[in-house]
Amino acid sequence: MRIAIVAPYYPWPPSIGGVETIVRTTATELAKRSHEVHVITTPFDVVTMRQVSPYGKEEKDGVIIHKLKPGSIRIGYARLIHGLKETIRKISPDIVHEHNLHPHLFQLAKWKKELKYKLIAQLHYPVIELDFLIQKILKPVAELGLRYINKDIDKFIAHTNLEREWLLSLDVPRNKIEIIRFPGVPPSLFNCINRNPVKDIIYLGRIVERKGLHVLLRALYFVKQTYKDIKVTIAGPADPLYLFKLKTLTNNYGISANVSFTGPIAEEKKCEILTTHKVFVQPSLKDYHPITVLEAQAVGLPVVATKVGAIPEIVEHGKTGILVNPKNEKELADAITLLLANEDLRQSLSNNAKREVVKFDFIKRIDRLEDLYKMFTS
Repeated sequence: MRIAIVAPYYPWPPSIGGVETIVRTTATELAKRSHEVHVITTPFDVVTMRQVSPYGKEEKDGVIIHKLKPGSIRIGYARLIHGLKETIRKISPDIVHEHNLHPHLFQLAKWKKELKYKLIAQLHYPVIELDFLIQKILKPVAELGLRYINKDIDKFIAHTNLEREWLLSLDVPRNKIEIIRFPGVPPSLFNCINRNPVKDIIYLGRIVERKGLHVLLRALYFVKQTYKDIKVTIAGPADPLYLFKLKTLTNNYGISANVSFTGPIAEEKKCEILTTHKVFVQPSLKDYHPITVLEAQAVGLPVVATKVGAIPEIVEHGKTGILVNPKNEKELADAITLLLANEDLRQSLSNNAKREVVKFDFIKRIDRLEDLYKMFTS
């Protein structure tokens, strides 16, 4: 089967994010299954919006990657991709699998009959990532456009019940929506051996304002009143301005000696860094369903997370983790303090989470996706 995956960003280090990880792991696993997989993308970093690799075509991990030039006008994270139609025409795919509610979705719907492919849309519940004013202004326009073109899309992949309800509210027929619970956890993390933790708290993910790390730092100010030597790791690719703000806050709160900023973590290092900590914290102000929460659960870390987006679909309060309200540093501090003080509770949450998270086995996600593709090409 010949598959073209269209996504505006692909994980050229340090371009690492939830969507980018899903795209990369999906593409490489499909390639391992002897499909001809093309990824059409841009060589830009999703966090800094800077070019991080050259234009052109290359093969990596069995995937043929086409790095095209993005348009000069950017709407939030979205840009047009120059040369997209010509590249699709040359590939002549059976399936075009599109990611994000970006302008290329509307182009791909328009070209579908002419270029003769089946179109799958995986939108990642975009109402969460309205980080820019222009996105908020144009959201109703994009949703109106989606109502109009959904007849030209063969299938929508929703990750959660929350996303399915949103699609239904936009008049997408129920029989066009397939729930496949991405992101998936790689098998290697299920086999990760728990080490003796030498640090207390870890956050792993993109370091941008909507992830709420400034709230975490305020919470740590309170936690330090009880645990003066608390050790905290904040890891991931960073927005430079936000990172500067966070480092300033650590100085202001007197916690700079307690907090380490490590930068991006390679996939093969995740097991090692996660298992050297006692508690994983996801303090998001707004989010969808962060893959790192699932990864933390898979290696046996108890999770403290905020009640935003679909996080309550992957963290059950009091059973597999602790949920707190966003923007509430005192509630977050109390939850962290509770877990640090209670090893039995940490172990109970960890055991329950490891049992539940097997539902998110990445290989099973790709099995479902492959079956969906075959349904349209048989």
